[in-house]
Amino acid sequence: MSLNVVIDGFKKGNIYLQKIQDSTLINIDSIFIENNKLIVLKHEINSPEIFFINLDIAKKDNRIEFFGEEGDINIKTTLKNFSSEFEVSGSYNDSIYRKYLNIIKQFNYKRLDLIKKSFEMSQNKKLDSIKLIEIEIKNLNKRQYLYSLNYAVTNGNSHVAPFIALNEFSNGSKVLLDTIKNSLSKDVLSSKYGEMLKSTLELL
Repeated sequence: MSLNVVIDGFKKGNIYLQKIQDSTLINIDSIFIENNKLIVLKHEINSPEIFFINLDIAKKDNRIEFFGEEGDINIKTTLKNFSSEFEVSGSYNDSIYRKYLNIIKQFNYKRLDLIKKSFEMSQNKKLDSIKLIEIEIKNLNKRQYLYSLNYAVTNGNSHVAPFIALNEFSNGSKVLLDTIKNSLSKDVLSSKYGEMLKSTLELL
């Protein structure tokens, strides 16, 4: 994987390529940049997985998460909005992952709105309205749960599918995880996240 990074407004400093290994975030490549030098980071990978670009290890907000895979990947962002407004191109799996995250964001925004309404109702002691909002939140959580399951099953040819299974359903029922596993292509099933999913199922 060759990663080409453009950060508008970034003049000088360290850039780190990171990933999770044995539950620990580790540096796998880095480069010191000055005088608008081209930012290129490289890493040999066996199968697509989640990586991070970090400007400052001490600051969590300065981290970009993306799905890396073999080939050339481009990331464009700005120093001001480094981790909130960035574009990734050249990664098929990241495009699938990005679509999923955009919908999950909509669920989260809706949930926050309902929580805000519930707080306002509690201030006004409108108990009946609070109960209705609680029902709305439960239904919203159920819809998000089903959406994640359906997205994983319908994208079984993407390495995003087992990643969703591990992150959203690892504490769920064996039937749900098995449903996702059975939807995976042979290539995905034998990948890093596919193998992790199989190991998780064996423990249930």
